[in-house]
Amino acid sequence: MYTAKEVILSQIKPALGCTEPAAIALNGAYLKEYVKNAKKIQLTINTNLMKNAMYVPIPNTGKKFGVKLAFALGYLCGDKTKGLNVFENIDKKCIEEAEKYINKIELDIVEGREIYIKSEAEGCEVITKKFHDYISSIKTSEKVITFESKNIDNNISDTEKWLKKISFDTLYRLIEKEKDFDFVKNAVDVNFELSKIGLNSDCGLNIGKSYKGDDIFSKIVSITVSASDARMEGVNYPAMSLVGSGNHGISAILPVWVYGKEKNFQENEIFKAVALSMLITIYIKLFIGRLSAICGAAFASGCGVAGGIAYLESNNKEVSKKAVSYVIQDINGVICDGAKMACSLKVRLGAKSGYEAAMFALEGKPVFSDGILENDITKSIQNLSRVSEAMYNVDGSIVEIMKNKII
Repeated sequence: MYTAKEVILSQIKPALGCTEPAAIALNGAYLKEYVKNAKKIQLTINTNLMKNAMYVPIPNTGKKFGVKLAFALGYLCGDKTKGLNVFENIDKKCIEEAEKYINKIELDIVEGREIYIKSEAEGCEVITKKFHDYISSIKTSEKVITFESKNIDNNISDTEKWLKKISFDTLYRLIEKEKDFDFVKNAVDVNFELSKIGLNSDCGLNIGKSYKGDDIFSKIVSITVSASDARMEGVNYPAMSLVGSGNHGISAILPVWVYGKEKNFQENEIFKAVALSMLITIYIKLFIGRLSAICGAAFASGCGVAGGIAYLESNNKEVSKKAVSYVIQDINGVICDGAKMACSLKVRLGAKSGYEAAMFALEGKPVFSDGILENDITKSIQNLSRVSEAMYNVDGSIVEIMKNKII
């Protein structure tokens, strides 16, 4: 059995900008170590990765975007030791060189839901699989190197397999066994700092700034969504990502933290509720998939927020589970049509649904086992997995629409 701390720490890490362009750039940075100034590069990525890398602004580029551009920036200027912060040192000269270089990159898109990136040049091949920063193998004309990237916890796969076998109730037992939740403090601090950037400058769609009230709901949405506005703008400051997504980290962490601070709970109690929100988000994401047709930033994180806030107020897992059930009934099936600045709208949706669901549960409103909802919440989440699988064709249609727009 793993601890809550072990599970959470295996699934969080800082990431600059959207993680899919960063993953593509990181692959390029590794290729550069073996092949420099390649005359031609064959780049292959899977459909869902393309969906989330195509239109989202790349950090430090002035809102420029594109799969080939992301790879070229990583190949020409990226530092592989930066991991998902690979865009950290991009400058104007690098952008100019990368924009010229994209004509040397041939892009192929293959079917698949799991993360997959392959770059090939002059007999060398670099493959990224399963996780955004997991370089699974490097092949040259002389040798084949199979290894675990330094930026990945070797136990992630085992942790995830274990999580999918346990019941939802086990998450509460994991939380109750932890006594000190300082390990989530850094994640809160990083994402709150990103929020301040969004609040104090023009970022993305500026949705967070639209919520100007002094009530707790307005503050939750404003602070949370401002962090997403900044992230999707591509500001040069990382988000603390969760399950491979910065928006998941933002939307699972900040609403619970803001609620706890506004209600004057003790810091360790707030961090405990934040940790529960993160656990719930991780758990649900493993069932619906890291990359899927369902928007995890709205749905999975919304479930986490609901469960975290309800547990903070009630210290009762049944109330918390009821809150999660409300989100399942409210926004299951919200589609992901690719990473972009408008993702902040879906972060807003997750924060709103999660907060309201927690309030409904705390008020004692009933939950009925209709639709995909079961009396056992573990089975409800397993049903979500079936729905996500069935939406594969929906995902395919979204990707086809986007493929036809590639420029």
